[in-house]
Amino acid sequence: MAGAARSARRQAACLGLLVAAWVGCATIQDPPGGPPDFAPPILLSVTPDSGAVLDGFDDDLEFQFDEVIDERSGSGLDKLILLSPVTEEVSVSWKRTRITVKPKRGWRPSVVYHVTLLRGIADLSNNRMDSTRTIIFSTGGPIPDTRVTGTVVNWEEGQAAIGALVEATLLPDSLTYRVEADSVGDFVLTAIPPGTYLLSATVDGNDNRLRDAREPFDSVTVQLDSTLDHVLWAFAQDTSGPHVREVSDLDSLTLRLTFTQMLGPEEAAQTEIQVFSMPDTIPVSVSAVWVQEVYDSVRTVEAAIADSIRAAEAAAADSARADSLGIEVDSLPTDSVEAEIAPPADPPVLGVADSLPPEVSRVDSLLTQRPELSPTVYVRLETNMIPGARYLVVAVATNVLGAVAESERLLILPEPEPVVPDST
Repeated sequence: MAGAARSARRQAACLGLLVAAWVGCATIQDPPGGPPDFAPPILLSVTPDSGAVLDGFDDDLEFQFDEVIDERSGSGLDKLILLSPVTEEVSVSWKRTRITVKPKRGWRPSVVYHVTLLRGIADLSNNRMDSTRTIIFSTGGPIPDTRVTGTVVNWEEGQAAIGALVEATLLPDSLTYRVEADSVGDFVLTAIPPGTYLLSATVDGNDNRLRDAREPFDSVTVQLDSTLDHVLWAFAQDTSGPHVREVSDLDSLTLRLTFTQMLGPEEAAQTEIQVFSMPDTIPVSVSAVWVQEVYDSVRTVEAAIADSIRAAEAAAADSARADSLGIEVDSLPTDSVEAEIAPPADPPVLGVADSLPPEVSRVDSLLTQRPELSPTVYVRLETNMIPGARYLVVAVATNVLGAVAESERLLILPEPEPVVPDST
């Protein structure tokens, strides 16, 4: 009995010590939680300062923030640093509230460097910066007072090339300065040495800062003295020529051909199409090859004629019904089914931005000055195709670069629907 009492007292004493320890800790620690963090990081300073001329500079360039940065920002901080000119790999290091940048082989002497901090730097609460910051400094010699501006148009998509990689390569030195196009396709490059440049823009689909196969791009050689403005029209530039990817029938007289490359209206008009009925390879006459705009106009006219015919047939049926009932009716509509229906007028061509409403963007204005690219042409035959038959389509097509290719595709039409006899 005495042993049980001593055990109870020991348990109570231990419990008292645990409570006292918990209370003691609670009085020392701050209460958990706090106001939520919704603010993105703030860039406090950059070393060296933009505009500095530093002979023999060999330190890291450092971005200092007001809070700890997430080193996984944007799938890696190295993805959010753009260094120009590009000659080698760049070392990007994370040091809690600091990001440091330096070429792996060090800064080259007598070079003007551009270091851009891109959008996407995040704190530990995933609040992201939505602005960029570019630092320009020299490792020897003055910083030039030059400016290159322009716009990148994704010609294939008919829209601004947002985030396009713009490169200006000094010839013959091959020093390459880089910048990304903004949300409307515009770009600005300042303080690069005067000279002859290969100016190029790439729609960098996989964001690897390289021009990969089939990525749309444009390039031009320019002379920079002080200022320069240029529009770059990016499209996939393939020297192999376009091949037929797909053939489909839209109706018994019309085929749609889709190519592996974009065609301009002039190139589409040069497309040569031959159609053969298989298996005997009997030629089927082709009456026309159309681009999308012409096909749409033709369909509009054909739909109007069909509507007119249906209206005339309905009026004739009403008249016949009235005659059978001995009711006098007015004469049939005077509109003639055989009357020629004029195709819709071509839309006005706007040549300059001043002729467009003020809300239209610069890219919209530019797109009115160049033809629309399309991978599609439409083929109208002179005789109806037969359901269930097979047709070989042979095409000789030219892309925007002038590269020509011949290709062919087999079209197999579905069998006609079986006729179900009327059980009544």
